[in-house]
Amino acid sequence: MCWICDKFGDGGLWYLNPKNYARNLYRRRKPGEKPKAYGEDPELSFLPYMRSLISAKWDDPEHFEERIREANAKKQFYNQVVPLEDAFKIVELAYPVASMMCICRQATRADEQTNKYEYTCMGLGAGMLKWERWPERYKGGVHFMDAEEAKEWLREMDKKGFVHTTMTFGENYIGGLCNCDYPDCFSIRWRLDYGIEELLKSHYVAVVDYEKCNGCRICVQRCQFGALKFEVTMNKPNIDMFRCYGCGLCATACPRGAITLINRETIPALKGVY
Repeated sequence: MCWICDKFGDGGLWYLNPKNYARNLYRRRKPGEKPKAYGEDPELSFLPYMRSLISAKWDDPEHFEERIREANAKKQFYNQVVPLEDAFKIVELAYPVASMMCICRQATRADEQTNKYEYTCMGLGAGMLKWERWPERYKGGVHFMDAEEAKEWLREMDKKGFVHTTMTFGENYIGGLCNCDYPDCFSIRWRLDYGIEELLKSHYVAVVDYEKCNGCRICVQRCQFGALKFEVTMNKPNIDMFRCYGCGLCATACPRGAITLINRETIPALKGVY
C-alpha cells in the first residue's frame, strides 16, 4: 500500500474507503464565518505554491532540485492514477456524480466545454450540490449521472485515451475524478516535467503476455508516461515498469487481452515506488 492508504485507507485502498467521500469532510463555514483571504487558506494557496516551485527551475536553478525534494517530502498535495475498473468502483461509492468542464484544458488550451458531449472532467460528492455558486469554474454547466451512466461515460473516456486520476480537496476529501492527458493535465505535467509528486502512480503496473501478443501495436499510442515502446527486434511491445503509472490504457485497448495489471507491491523493486 502507498503512504496515503496507510493514512486514510483503513486497511485498504484509500480511494475505495467510503469515509473519504463523507459529506462532513467537505469544507463548510459556520454561520457568519468569513472565508479566509487568498494565501491564508492552504487550498487556495496551492496553485501559487506550485508556480513558485516551477519558476525556480529558471529563477533559482541551483536550488531547484532541493526545493522539489523538500516539497515531495512534505506530502502536502496528492492525487493518484486509477485504472478503469477502480474508477467504476469510485462512482459506486460517491454521490452525486456529474460530468463537467475540465479546468486544466480551459487553462492550457482555452477549451471551454459547454455541454455533456464535450465534458471530460467528473465531480463527486457534496460539492456538486452547490456547483452554481462558482460560475467561473462551472460556467459550462454540469451533467448529473447515475452510477451506470457514469461507468459508460468513463468507458468512453478510456477509449479516447484519457488517464483517470483522483482529485482531492483538503487533506483527503475526494471530490473529483479527472480524465487527463499530457500535455493538457497540470498534474501529469508537474510530475513528468518537474518531478513534483502531486500525482502518484497507481497501485498497479502493466505486464505483457508475449504468448498472447501478436504485435498489432494498438497499445503503443496509448501510453501517456513514456513507459511503453515497440521493440522492433522481437516485434512486441515492451513496458518499462519503473516508468509505468498503472493507468491501464494499454490493457483496455489490447484486443487479445495480452496486457494485464498486477499489484505493484508484488514486484520487490517497485514496492513503495509511487
